[in-house]
Amino acid sequence: MFLILLSSVAALAAAPSTIHSAAISHGAQAYTASYHAQSAISLREVEPRFANRGAIPVCRWQADVTVNRAVAAQGQAIPAFGKAIHRFAPMSGSYAGTCAAARHQIDAQVARHVADRSAEAVAVAQQDRAVLVNELDGVRALTKGAVNGG
Repeated sequence: MFLILLSSVAALAAAPSTIHSAAISHGAQAYTASYHAQSAISLREVEPRFANRGAIPVCRWQADVTVNRAVAAQGQAIPAFGKAIHRFAPMSGSYAGTCAAARHQIDAQVARHVADRSAEAVAVAQQDRAVLVNELDGVRALTKGAVNGG
């Protein structure tokens, strides 16, 4: 039987690193799209219970890595265009001991995973340019129709 002692979700880094940026001119406006790889790690500490021996805690973890887009125009963020554009397959594992003791090892393993997939993350970000331009076209068409009363 397992006793759940701790469950938490934490970001790998306070500020995700920029993996790609793109300048997009659309209509009379200049936009800047920046792409960030971000990791979220969930931890769960369990303690197996045995009748004839002491229990050693085990830290079970899972990490989700996403590529997020942020868009700005004239230095102002436009939250409506910011979103997660890709999610890598989650990774998971376990370490003997407490989650606090294993946290450094988990962070290092996730950081290696993110670094190993950096080329794929950049490719995904570069392919998103066409998607973003289509989204800008859609908003422009909507606002043009609203201005013309149609």
